[in-house]
Amino acid sequence: MNLTRRTALGALAAAMSGATAPRFFSESEYALLDAVAALIIPADERSGGAREALVARFIDFLVAHCPEAIRANWKTRLAAFDRLAVERCGKPFLQAGTSEQTALLDLVARNENDPRTPTEHFFADLKKATLFAYYTCQTGLLKELGYQGNRALHDFPGCAR
Repeated sequence: MNLTRRTALGALAAAMSGATAPRFFSESEYALLDAVAALIIPADERSGGAREALVARFIDFLVAHCPEAIRANWKTRLAAFDRLAVERCGKPFLQAGTSEQTALLDLVARNENDPRTPTEHFFADLKKATLFAYYTCQTGLLKELGYQGNRALHDFPGCAR
């Protein structure tokens, strides 16, 4: 996916707006994206994770503004991922238990650096988009990483060992 700075900034602004209905994905597809993103970056003591960061909303907006071929790939690969859940777990991903969901993600993540199947491509693309969305929003960048903006440092402390 070719992501320009302008597209990313527009997506971030839209993700922070009050719109809640998915722009591209169906409600069930959006819920699946949200669930997988929440497993990739779960809530913990530092932040509310991908859900608090509205990662699924960002991805939905971003994909909605991609060329048709990319949108079609997201739909096809997402459907393949949910079919794999039915094959492996006997039910759609959202109806599977947490341990079943985690096992399925472990399976499709094995080749994330060299995805070959539609489900592996889905996971690799979703993970990249999740990480980008999370670590460029207030939740990930400010709350978790503690980024304080561009500031001049009086001293450079270097790496502590």
